[in-house]
Amino acid sequence: LVPQCLSFALLAGLPVQCGLYASFAPLLAYAMFGTIRQLQVGPTALMCLISGQALDSLGVNEPDGRMAGASLMALLVGAISLALGALRFGAVANFMSHSVLSAFCTASGIIIATSQLKDVLGIRIPRTHYWWENVKELAENLEHTHGPTLALGLSILALLLTLKYWKAAGSADKRRAHVLWRWFPKDKTSIPFRAVKLVADLSSLLAVTLGGLWAWAYRASGVDGVRLVGEVNSDGLVMVLPGEGYYSELLGDSTLAVSAGMIAVIGFLETVAVGSKFAAQSKYTFDPNQELVALGLSNVASAVFSGFPGTGSFSRTAVNVSFGATSSLAGAFSSLLVLVSTYLLLPAIALLPLASMAPIIIQGAI
Repeated sequence: LVPQCLSFALLAGLPVQCGLYASFAPLLAYAMFGTIRQLQVGPTALMCLISGQALDSLGVNEPDGRMAGASLMALLVGAISLALGALRFGAVANFMSHSVLSAFCTASGIIIATSQLKDVLGIRIPRTHYWWENVKELAENLEHTHGPTLALGLSILALLLTLKYWKAAGSADKRRAHVLWRWFPKDKTSIPFRAVKLVADLSSLLAVTLGGLWAWAYRASGVDGVRLVGEVNSDGLVMVLPGEGYYSELLGDSTLAVSAGMIAVIGFLETVAVGSKFAAQSKYTFDPNQELVALGLSNVASAVFSGFPGTGSFSRTAVNVSFGATSSLAGAFSSLLVLVSTYLLLPAIALLPLASMAPIIIQGAI
């Protein structure tokens, strides 16, 4: 949870601590009002991509302004979701085309993965409005690739993708027939299989831990140039008035409202997709209209703590289920872990290399 949230904040062009702000209160709010028992809400790659692009379109570049804009957007997403819930919009989920949503997510995944290649390569390029501009910047600056950063980033990315695809490799028979997975544990009841699966479930934590140690080894051996997260300026969880001080910049046109509407609908559909899978596995039903209300309140809670829009996360919910979660209390417990992380881990986060966080985003996007 924590490594993903930190990485997704960077994807939106926000300070890393915003990822924690966008996780603590939403988890508590959803635990009280949601109907999908194992669901973990918070930042996702797609929500962060849309949020970041909306702020880019408004020309808001300084950290304080982007935080204000993101929190105001979360408030708008919450208000729209609550309105849709009151209008019984939940039934619409039954008529949405799975293929259209899948194609949208695939295209978004390509955009997200491409946007993170600069940190894997160790290249400094500005944020761009369009995907093709990002590709052009990468191509023009490829000669400036930093070797030590590339070694770190590619190694962690290869590890994360290996664990991800091994985890989804299917039955023991399919694993035995695969050219690569035949060399990995195949019996799901065996201790080696369970051990590797645990590592795969905690792969984001593994990535930042390995990246932090690797960066420390670089510093100890005199290797420079690996970019770190850097100093984290945070007063902890403080309630704010969303968008305060930047209303003229943020509400000058309809960009923020349109993006908020898009996030509200797409976030709801993501949540329903996640909920349908895990509710069916656990043999219970959920209320789509109540989910809109719960997501609305979660985003409002995120807004007042300087967070940004979020929704139900498939990967974090899957990990939640794998650890035996059967009720929304697991989400409340996760929020306490985020609270502790906010006050204890931020100094250590400053020393993490960006090349260890970009692979987390890429792995979650493709």
